[in-house]
Amino acid sequence: MKNHFEILSLPVAFAVDLDALEKKYFEFQRQFHPDRASISEIEQSIAINESYEVLKNPLKRAAHILQLNGLDVENDEVAPKVDQATLLEVFEMREVGNFLAKDLNQKIKNLIDELARSLDHKDFAAAAQILIRAKYFEKMLKDLKANGSH
Repeated sequence: MKNHFEILSLPVAFAVDLDALEKKYFEFQRQFHPDRASISEIEQSIAINESYEVLKNPLKRAAHILQLNGLDVENDEVAPKVDQATLLEVFEMREVGNFLAKDLNQKIKNLIDELARSLDHKDFAAAAQILIRAKYFEKMLKDLKANGSH
């Protein structure tokens, strides 16, 4: 398994300085630019792009940290099951349909803060449930935006 933190020479941590991440990304991209690179350097460039995409997104970054610690929330076959309270809340919100993008954005932001605390305390089981919950709300937000509602 790839360690995206290692690829970009960063410590494994949920709190990432996004400016420093971007700076490292561009620095590595200049070094391994595909236009003047060998096959192995092109592969390195692809890995750098992938790592940057994962680490700049807090939900993907959290999923990666969990994966590095043995919890794969991205693979439905082995992912922890979502708790009933989350399913019920999502179902009720979808049924009633009276939620706004700003409400979902705030809910996701609050969950990301909670996720950061769980990861800081190395409570990976709790972090996995929080991440799954945040991903449900992120999906609802994407669906809401796709349908043109705000």
